[in-house]
Amino acid sequence: MKTINVKSMIPSREECGCSLPHDKTLREVVIGRGIIDDLPRFLDILNVGKPIAVFYDKITFKVVGEKIVKLVNGLGFDVAEPTFREAEKKTILTEGTQTVIAVGGGTVIDVAKYAAYKHMAPFITIPTALSHDGIVSPIVSLFSESGRKSIVTKAPIFSLIDLDIVSTAPKILFSSGFGDLLAKVVSIKDWQLGRDEAGEEYCYTAEKYTMKALEIILDCLKAGQAKDYGKLAEALIYSGVSMMIVGSSRPASGSEHLFSHYLDMYSPNRAPHGIQCALGTLPTSLYHEMYNPNWWKNPDYSWRQLKKYMEKAEIPLNLRQLGIPIEIAVKALVYSPEIRQERITILHKRRPTEEEALQLLRETQLA
Repeated sequence: MKTINVKSMIPSREECGCSLPHDKTLREVVIGRGIIDDLPRFLDILNVGKPIAVFYDKITFKVVGEKIVKLVNGLGFDVAEPTFREAEKKTILTEGTQTVIAVGGGTVIDVAKYAAYKHMAPFITIPTALSHDGIVSPIVSLFSESGRKSIVTKAPIFSLIDLDIVSTAPKILFSSGFGDLLAKVVSIKDWQLGRDEAGEEYCYTAEKYTMKALEIILDCLKAGQAKDYGKLAEALIYSGVSMMIVGSSRPASGSEHLFSHYLDMYSPNRAPHGIQCALGTLPTSLYHEMYNPNWWKNPDYSWRQLKKYMEKAEIPLNLRQLGIPIEIAVKALVYSPEIRQERITILHKRRPTEEEALQLLRETQLA
């Protein structure tokens, strides 16, 4: 069992030298095998109140949600859809809740995180898959009437990751976790563009944890250990911590995530979040190489090498096979900057034409 004492490893703003929040809501993360039965003991240590609301969906209820409801003598709530409307509905239903536990993946965690924030209740995550870095982040990303929208809430106080549970998830979800992390090669450089072009506040502590997450999974892929669930979990945690430190998704979400958000909004078929971010990473990293003189000098971060790592992680890299229309992917590269107009990314700095976007997809062999 590995324990990450997050609260103690985050320096203050004064120590860091930036003016960003350096929030320390997340106290601890425990990663290990067969540790779910220890949950009541961890809750006693955390001294959380009751009643406890346990969020899950129909799949994660069968995986471990039902067991957790019984373990903590909690009240169960089935999450139906990844929308703010659903989150508001669950917030009303959980009025009076003293603690919220999310058991599942991105949708369950985000809906539960929203409700916990509204109730000002301690929040705990128990992921059932390692598919994204939102496990401990303060960001909620759900659909509204105008498309996918992200807001800042609060990070969980605690996360329990039982490797026996997450290892049973579909293989595509592990690939998604690797994809979400490989995307940080682009997101950090996009954030640096905001710093250099518009004087945006930048935090080197957050950068350190984002890059630590990236290096952990690169080491796994170089060693042929794409099924090292413990390392993947640790990397996803560090990426989430970087977002908690700055109080936004900026260290972990750039033009490649905007590409994914556009697909969420307009593509008739969608792949898991991290897969779509990986798809967006290849053309945007190529675009950085073409037009950003401050792009990484490390050959590991070239788009060609990133593609090799993605293949090792068994990330599907063909738009047609995923059912994503090429014309939608083209438009995603051209028009996704409009989703977050206040940010600067390589796609904001030099908006590609549709012809250039198509060429990027062709050169990276996505199309």
